[in-house]
Amino acid sequence: MPFADLDDINVHLPEDKLEVDEAQYAPLQLDAERIVRGTLAGFIPAATLATWTTPNATPGQVRAIAGRLVAAFQYRKRYSEDSLDDPEYAQNKYNEAMLMLVAITTGAMILDGVDISVTTGLGELDFFPNAAADGPKFTMNMNL
Repeated sequence: MPFADLDDINVHLPEDKLEVDEAQYAPLQLDAERIVRGTLAGFIPAATLATWTTPNATPGQVRAIAGRLVAAFQYRKRYSEDSLDDPEYAQNKYNEAMLMLVAITTGAMILDGVDISVTTGLGELDFFPNAAADGPKFTMNMNL
């Protein structure tokens, strides 16, 4: 279930040096999807995440994140033989993607067409007694 298509990925790669094609796409995309799903799982309802089955069904911001991640993975893989250090360009794309994920989790970035008013965190009604509960059943002054 890819989040990004080849255009979403290749826009982040220098066209005169590198391009992701269909053969390289699937394994890199799977890693990107795992990172995105794992990061957003506590913030986006599971039912919403489950609907992101194709790039067209995925919000544009998530497609941009996945595209950056796959581009970073491919760039790093291709140029890793030239140096023991990670390529700076790949690291920059990875950092951009991760910052975008953080922005989603903090509420600084709103996803198109996604209602995140339903959260998976605990709220007041998850604890008892709460404001919705009846009054106390007994008090210290009651004689039984």
